[in-house]
Amino acid sequence: LSILMDSIRNEVDDNADKRGLELAMLLTKLGPTFIKVGQTLSIRTDLLSPAYIRGLQTLQDQVPPFETEVAREILEEAWGVTS
Repeated sequence: LSILMDSIRNEVDDNADKRGLELAMLLTKLGPTFIKVGQTLSIRTDLLSPAYIRGLQTLQDQVPPFETEVAREILEEAWGVTS
């Protein structure tokens, strides 16, 4: 919705860096899989604008930790095994 408002107000370029950071925050909230997608996209300069690349590059070194035990439980449940 913010991007639409930027377009209507002719502020797309002015707010591009802000929107890139908002995308990184959204992916972070969605979890580890989405963070990984964002990390992958952060090196695809052929697909995204420089502002979005800069925003997604924050996912390279500024992501919250994900507990190993939580990851292990998710994998064990998905694979149908226990440790």
